[in-house]
Amino acid sequence: MRTVILSTHYDDAVLSGWTLMDGVADVDVVTVFTQPPEPGFLSRWDQGSGAPDSATRVEQRAAENRAALALAGARPTDVGVLEGQYGGGPVRPDELEPYIADAEVVYVPAAVFIQGTNTEHALVRDAALAVRPDARLYVDQPYCQFRSDVPLPLQLAKGRSLRAVTLDEPVRTRKAEAIGCYTGELPNLEAFFGPLTDPDVLRQEAFWIET
Repeated sequence: MRTVILSTHYDDAVLSGWTLMDGVADVDVVTVFTQPPEPGFLSRWDQGSGAPDSATRVEQRAAENRAALALAGARPTDVGVLEGQYGGGPVRPDELEPYIADAEVVYVPAAVFIQGTNTEHALVRDAALAVRPDARLYVDQPYCQFRSDVPLPLQLAKGRSLRAVTLDEPVRTRKAEAIGCYTGELPNLEAFFGPLTDPDVLRQEAFWIET
């Protein structure tokens, strides 16, 4: 059974859906916002990474993602949409359709947050659901503080039930190691959300699945 996890940015699938890929056969992690900007431009978010420009930083992020997914045995695929911080716009359903139309199971971001916001998660969710209305939704981390009791809007919750997953210690440890691969992103993320490579923080994941 081929599973596709749509990852808005390079780290989202690992942060939010590690249990979907850890030791699971035939999993593709398809990252949407992967197009580098023109060389020479450096965004505010990328300034703390040490990269000379954001084009270089995108290449670094892709390498970090490959290293993280290798720990789970998942296959990385890049869609090539330009991220908003680099001047990008919306996500079209036809851009995602080749990656998700024929998969047996598709997971997409729920884009519902307790702490922080990221409208690009919602862009990916809505474009994906236009192609695969049966897609399962993952609760976005660290935006939901690694909690599972995050309600969906009624229009999304209808026909779906929440499945909370508690990660045992070995799984949490492997997830923490994978998150640690995103070395250039961690300082920015942890400035907002606190430590992300402490296994004790990574106790839960949650998914909304059609009933």
